[in-house]
Amino acid sequence: MTKEIKELIEYNCNALKNSEGTYREIFEVMFRLSDNVMYETDDGYLVEKTTFGEAKERIVALSEIIFDKIGATHEYVALEMDNGPEWIIAFWALLRSGNKPYLVNLRHPRELSDGILRTLKIKYILGMRSTKLKGEFLDYNILWKKAEKLLAGEAGNSAFDPEREFENEIALSTSATSLKETICFYSGEKMTNQLLNTKAVLKENKRVSTFYNGEIKQLVFLPLYHIFGLVAVYFWFSYFGRTMVFMKDYSAESILTAVKLHEVTHIFAVPLFWNTIEKEIRKKLKERGPKTEAKFEKGIKICTTLQNIFPYAGARWSKKIMHEVTDELFGPSVLFCITGGSYLHDSTLQMFNGLGYALFNGYGMSEIGITSVELAATPKKRNLNSIGRPFEGVQYRLNENGVLSVKSASACSKRMVDGEIIPMDEWFETGDILEEKDGRYYVLGRLGDVVIGENGENINPDVVEQVFDVHEALNFSVLGLKKDILSMVVSLPAEITEEEVHTLMQRIIAENGTLPLSHQVKEFYFTYDAIMPETAIKVGRKYLLRGIENGSIKLIPFAEFKVDLNLKEEKKPLTSEVARKVREIIAEGAGCKPEEVGDDDHLMNDLGCDSLTYYGILMKVCNVFEIEVEGPVAGTYYTLRDIVESLEASNIGNASADFAGAETENEVFHENKYTEEIIMPGELGNEG
Repeated sequence: MTKEIKELIEYNCNALKNSEGTYREIFEVMFRLSDNVMYETDDGYLVEKTTFGEAKERIVALSEIIFDKIGATHEYVALEMDNGPEWIIAFWALLRSGNKPYLVNLRHPRELSDGILRTLKIKYILGMRSTKLKGEFLDYNILWKKAEKLLAGEAGNSAFDPEREFENEIALSTSATSLKETICFYSGEKMTNQLLNTKAVLKENKRVSTFYNGEIKQLVFLPLYHIFGLVAVYFWFSYFGRTMVFMKDYSAESILTAVKLHEVTHIFAVPLFWNTIEKEIRKKLKERGPKTEAKFEKGIKICTTLQNIFPYAGARWSKKIMHEVTDELFGPSVLFCITGGSYLHDSTLQMFNGLGYALFNGYGMSEIGITSVELAATPKKRNLNSIGRPFEGVQYRLNENGVLSVKSASACSKRMVDGEIIPMDEWFETGDILEEKDGRYYVLGRLGDVVIGENGENINPDVVEQVFDVHEALNFSVLGLKKDILSMVVSLPAEITEEEVHTLMQRIIAENGTLPLSHQVKEFYFTYDAIMPETAIKVGRKYLLRGIENGSIKLIPFAEFKVDLNLKEEKKPLTSEVARKVREIIAEGAGCKPEEVGDDDHLMNDLGCDSLTYYGILMKVCNVFEIEVEGPVAGTYYTLRDIVESLEASNIGNASADFAGAETENEVFHENKYTEEIIMPGELGNEG
């Protein structure tokens, strides 16, 4: 830890301890280093920097415009934006103008979001585009044009007193896998306590505060309206004057470009992000043959041993030793990574730590904030896949069934569940099953998912799932469909072949045989239906059970399964103008001639595109047809026909519509389609 960082931490933490614990005081300390770079953006080539001082001026100007428009209501105003500098400006401007921001979860179903707005009696919505939510829409872009006049020197509202009006509460939602309205309220005092937790973190692991070329930069990948993104990505870093890096979109190409262009040092993401990258790397290694795979595994073992002896210098050496992989991945700048939210494969953890990208596992929930992170200096301990020890000011307690309860000064002030205010008890029961070894904690699964076997033993399906490799499938779940036994549901892509299904079936049966008899899956099912909602980052068993019960998810027993011939029926050739344009885009990306792109050729399996090329093609389609992309591009469009049918179904680019005039609200490439190839932001926590 440098002297500069050490002094900064001491000053800021002392300022918090001696304050009343309000958002106004957090704001003043956070923005005091006016010359530090607060955030960076890019156009793919050039980097634009904005200082804390410049950002503060924008916040002040916008807050006065909001005050002029709606006044200091001291009630909730919905903040409906995806990640971007504008989110930060709007968040603080609302608080400063005397309004409480409710952080709209853009991944929620519309009905759920509308319900929360009604529950909070929200009248105003601040956003950047036509909103689908009900309420008076405040267009950020229009308000900002007025705010720019204040920055240019025009007089503001003399009646506005931000010191008096500055609000001291925010609200956010859980990930809502149960589809309940669950709102968590955080006062300035609670956020202050969350920030004070960082002092011990920074002391325990010096990687957190290590510079690369004189700077520390955080990639803003996780949604800022989720607890993980809000606290760990935004508050933890901005409070200590560090830099955030905003990407132009969430394609794999943009992520890797941003990391290298900005020399990002910190990446926080959910396990799906890390697991997907590991899978892609291993896929490429397999294509290069057994010798390359063996060489890679040997290199990971050598680098892990090296880092166990020399934790910090060993990480730098490991990136150089494994440069064939690290040069294509993140390059040398990434120093500290955190994951959390669901299960991270042991092999993923071992690979990233071996490559020198120190990956740490953490834990938290919307209700309790971030409560622990594994901070071991050596990969030997990090690879155990623990969530570490609770922070100072946080206590963990396990009951006789291993269910975790948390006592924390940084937990939310109160909760509202389906419209009913629920005060926070001293101890909050999380519903997660953990075990403790030598002071470290390990997540085993969710209490509600446990199946009681025939012999009365509690069987955790999360542990069972770890045995299976189902990479040909979209996703899968092990759960209790019937009393006393485990079942498996595997969701298949439409383009899967009979041979691939047969291979998958054989592997599943073989892997199941390696489990103890009491933990073996007894019933196996395939389905062509989606087994998780578009807004989820993992399969929710409650959602799956509900779909099976209402018939929206149809199950086919393994023994009765046949490839659906209706999906393989003869289809008409694509000859439209839309098809011609898309065919040219695919050909350019795949490095072939347009006539070599078949209507039903799989972009990766038949045309040889890797994941970066695949995302590049989809992003170019979005650009050509002017489709607004606020989140990751969908991952279920693998053929020319998939893309064209989706475009034409949404009346984009057809003969009766001008290409530039089509109205889109992510109707075609929905921002939250999840497949194993998609890299998605999410939330730290296991909320059902």
